Amino acid sequence: HRDLHSFPTRRSSDLGDMMAHLTSYADKTKQVSDHLLDSNTTDKENFHKKIFMLIRNQSGHDFSKYKSSMINRRIERRLAVNQVDNMGDYIKVLQNKPAEIQVLVKDLLIGVTSFFRDEDDFLKLEQKIIPMLFENNNPNAKIKVWCAGCSTGEEAYSIAILIHEYMEKSNNKHTIQIFATDIDHNALEIARAGVYSRNVISDLTSERLNKCFIVDPDNDTYRIVQSIREMLIFSEQSLIKDPPFSKLDLISCRNLLIYLSSDLQKKIIPLFHYALKPKGVLFLGISETIGNYETQFEVLDQKL
Repeated sequence: HRDLHSFPTRRSSDLGDMMAHLTSYADKTKQVSDHLLDSNTTDKENFHKKIFMLIRNQSGHDFSKYKSSMINRRIERRLAVNQVDNMGDYIKVLQNKPAEIQVLVKDLLIGVTSFFRDEDDFLKLEQKIIPMLFENNNPNAKIKVWCAGCSTGEEAYSIAILIHEYMEKSNNKHTIQIFATDIDHNALEIARAGVYSRNVISDLTSERLNKCFIVDPDNDTYRIVQSIREMLIFSEQSLIKDPPFSKLDLISCRNLLIYLSSDLQKKIIPLFHYALKPKGVLFLGISETIGNYETQFEVLDQKL
């Protein structure tokens, strides 16, 4: 709590207007949510198709294979913000305001990521999987990693840091190439820059901060050191429509499949199998599985 006297004085009419807007937004959110729950499934599918077509025509992104529950939540939020009652009216907003399409795409692409997210999982990756990648390759081989759905880069850099640390400890000279991909152009710009605020790197150990980042005290930001940054190639790529990489030692695709329909997951898992070398490793999120493709993969860790 802060001292309220430190804030500028507001006229009661201003506060009244603010309260009215907040109340209106809350009421509209509830109204929209109730409307979507009551909507006919066929109607919702038709509305989704029209919205997907508008997005695809403007941005090239295809959300038609994303889970409808996630799509509904994000669209519901935009209906409330735009103060419209139903998807039909929202489609008119999209048709008349191309900028709203861009905002909706950003909402649909929101990713939750952080450095070494799920600490225990990355500890197992460090202790068990990364040494295996080197054992499976001769000293002159190039080790190739793919971080699919890398968002703003924290996970890709986390893997790069672990590999860099292993190579220093083992005095290893392998060439490392980490492909980090996403369909979100804005997120990739952040990832390429490799500059993060204090709150983003707050969970990192002081040792990793000192070795892997250069601090800019004026801006209170931290930049990835060049020796780690040069291990990564960030590029815009769609799992749905673009060809995969090949002869990979490790694929990390964590907490992306949960947003995709089961039909699309059935296409992506074989794609990952094709992209991996024999003995290559697939690293998934805790809520994700390989589905019915058990014969194509050997389980190293059921949780991961």
